[in-house]
Amino acid sequence: MRTVKSNKLALLGLIFMLFGMSIFIFHGIDQFVRPFTQPVLMGSSKGKDVLFFVLMGFTMMFATLFENRKLSSILDSANISDKFKDPQFYLKTALGLFLSLAVIGLLIEVYLRLSLGIDVFTIFVAMDPSPTTTSIYHSHLYKSIFGEILGALLIYIPAGIHTGSSLGTYTPSIVNILFIFIPIDYVLMILALQKRHPVLQFFLSFIFTIGIIGIIDGGFFATPTMGGILGMLIYIYNDEVLDIVLNYLLILKTKSFSNVKNDFSTVGNYFSSIARNDFIEGSENRRRYTKRLVKEFIPYLAIIFIIILRITMSFYGSTPDSYELTIENAEDIDLSNYTILNSREDGNRTVVEISNEYNEMGLLNQLAETLKGKCDWYSLSMNAYSYFENGRMVFN
Repeated sequence: MRTVKSNKLALLGLIFMLFGMSIFIFHGIDQFVRPFTQPVLMGSSKGKDVLFFVLMGFTMMFATLFENRKLSSILDSANISDKFKDPQFYLKTALGLFLSLAVIGLLIEVYLRLSLGIDVFTIFVAMDPSPTTTSIYHSHLYKSIFGEILGALLIYIPAGIHTGSSLGTYTPSIVNILFIFIPIDYVLMILALQKRHPVLQFFLSFIFTIGIIGIIDGGFFATPTMGGILGMLIYIYNDEVLDIVLNYLLILKTKSFSNVKNDFSTVGNYFSSIARNDFIEGSENRRRYTKRLVKEFIPYLAIIFIIILRITMSFYGSTPDSYELTIENAEDIDLSNYTILNSREDGNRTVVEISNEYNEMGLLNQLAETLKGKCDWYSLSMNAYSYFENGRMVFN
């Protein structure tokens, strides 16, 4: 049997799936959800919107499987260590595998550039059949494998869904093997949903969904990837606090406003007394309190470190004086509309120095149009400074 709340979660999951499929089939629906999904998914597109709703729907429905008493009793009676029955074990294992895939993906981005003889801090753009970018800051290497799988499974892929298959020619073969671990990680995430309240299952489903999307489309430094990492760390290091808050909020539903105010005061006094008693009762308790405090702040310290690393690398790898454009096997290209500072031929490559008057994103998009069908690939050096103009941020 299932609880009423788990049935509601399963129904919500089904609605999410059907809505995601509607976005895939019908044109224009994605424009209505874009304002909501874009901040979370980092530059949302139709493909990301479809994947978000379908994957989250699947995840919520899978979460309710563990409410089935037969399945639950089979798992509980299985002759395995208690560790393998603990959802926190699967959550920690999922996070470990997730971080490994993200970091290895970052290293493969570096390897790709070294193998092509271009600078690590460049945006690589594969041109055939359509322009597809990848960089250490926003990687599409896993996406290229995902795109090839979609291309093999689906007869029709609507316009607006970018599969990233252009990168397949240049993606190192090891990425094919690594991609297998993404669905394995997803299974671990599903197992981490067992024996949790439906409210927590919902939020974990959201965290897992954005994490999987981020690792496929964005890599280590992508916003959804960092959101997935932060969410999993919070559930690992703040699980007791989350359970207390959840249980407390559920109790509040049956209380009046005046009682709620008194309860909030009581909770505040409770946490204050814990801190006060830990410091009053001796150095051992002080150490224990400090250790617990550090543990609770680990998720936020970790994500702050990743953000600082991302920003530091962005400016360290920038070339603010000018852009270096490298074009492989150029044919009949016309760059007369750009301010060219220097140009030279290097075997099959054309290396062009372009003025820094352009915004990085705007220049990248312009070059994609100019070079379409006229080269195999091109790379462009990065310039984080180009996003700042007169004290404000610009993106084109």
